[in-house]
Amino acid sequence: MADKLELYHAGLSSCSKKSRLCLKEKGLPYRSHFVALNKFEHHDPAYLKLNPNGLVPTLVHNGTVIIESGVINEYLDEVFPEKPLRPSDPVARAGMRVFCKMADEYGLPATRIPTWTRTKQAQLKEMSAAEFDKVVAETPLVDHRLKLQALKGEGFTKKEFDEAYGKMDYIFARCETALLNGPWLAGEMYTLADIAILPYIFAFSEVRPELMQGHTRTADWYARIMARPAVKATYEPSAETAAA
Repeated sequence: MADKLELYHAGLSSCSKKSRLCLKEKGLPYRSHFVALNKFEHHDPAYLKLNPNGLVPTLVHNGTVIIESGVINEYLDEVFPEKPLRPSDPVARAGMRVFCKMADEYGLPATRIPTWTRTKQAQLKEMSAAEFDKVVAETPLVDHRLKLQALKGEGFTKKEFDEAYGKMDYIFARCETALLNGPWLAGEMYTLADIAILPYIFAFSEVRPELMQGHTRTADWYARIMARPAVKATYEPSAETAAA
């Protein structure tokens, strides 16, 4: 029986792009299910049965559910070893995982502060108290509930923005140093590290374009990776992302 892959995603959201890019780089066909975050479809009971965190993306492989974009990508590379995206050398693979961890622990929270302010705040402020309370009550993760409450109120604080910008600086600096050792973040091989970090460099450069000017190796890496056919197919608007 042929493998059946389905991806529930939100088009051009950062974590959705991570797993969509992994699938496209590996040439794996999948059925696309768009989840409209602005309609809170990620809170639907049917979706929460798949992903109790109420997050995107979610992979379903022959009926088995895998959640968390970084975990999804390692799973795909392990189950479908053709066109590998992980180094065979244990040291290089460890270096790759450091960047994947950095993407989750630094990249994602840094992106949320400016992105949620731009994409969610106006919608939340227009909601009635009852509508907003329902959205908060249906949000599984406590840190997300707190962020929604902040946006409904006065927004994120200067301290939160400063912390986000500090994380952006840190990731750019780490990329700049890593790229001294090869054309890609884990060395000579294009890996899941590059796929994991890319959506955050993309987002950071939109918020703070001056970061690219001060990190020339990272800017060169960014230009090269954005020219890859799979990246273009993932990052550019398409029929798959039209609902975004």
